[in-house]
Amino acid sequence: MPDHELTAAVAGLYGAFAAVPKPVRLDYCDHCFLAAEERALLAPVPLTELSGAALQPYVANVILTVGGPDDFRYFLPRLLELVARGEFDWPDLEMVFGRLRFAEWTSWPAGERDAIRAYLRALWHATLREDGRNAGDVLCAIGNAEDDLTPYLDAWTAAMDTPAAREHLLILLTAGRQAESGGWRLVNAFWAERAAQAAQVLAWLAGSALLDAVAGYDELLTEVVR
Repeated sequence: MPDHELTAAVAGLYGAFAAVPKPVRLDYCDHCFLAAEERALLAPVPLTELSGAALQPYVANVILTVGGPDDFRYFLPRLLELVARGEFDWPDLEMVFGRLRFAEWTSWPAGERDAIRAYLRALWHATLREDGRNAGDVLCAIGNAEDDLTPYLDAWTAAMDTPAAREHLLILLTAGRQAESGGWRLVNAFWAERAAQAAQVLAWLAGSALLDAVAGYDELLTEVVR
């Protein structure tokens, strides 16, 4: 586990979702999900021991053509634990977090919502402190779950005194956006259905708070004011 905050957030997920019963069967399209995959997912093992390989085909189609919010809530703590450990690399993180939106997680009980949001923020803070993940991609993933990215963008601004956060920003500025007629666009295709959140990011990149935060870092400053 990357750090104590993320470890605590994962533990919080298990606590918040502890009362969700394990499903005994799943509804699914048999063109999208196989009976053998259902058996692997529902195998008689503790949730904490369920493998990423068993979860992957389920997560790829959950809510869309496999299962629903109730079974997703049961598996979610283990899924997000594996993401935190860097042991879940398909489907893409943007798709994984997007499933939360499809499941309408913001209508779930308050304790579950709070645990998810604590996890998202802990994952984001861990990302800003290290270079193992691409912050632009993680932000896009979070933007596929969260409607308001202000707390995440503010955290990035506040972390600009650290080399890792600055490196993440430089990558976003030079490889994560593209000039187009009238301005810029974010190149990650998973922003396509999240226009308002992408606009938040672009406004932040052009805003005075970020400009002030990178003052003195010439390479970053040059990119920000382009």
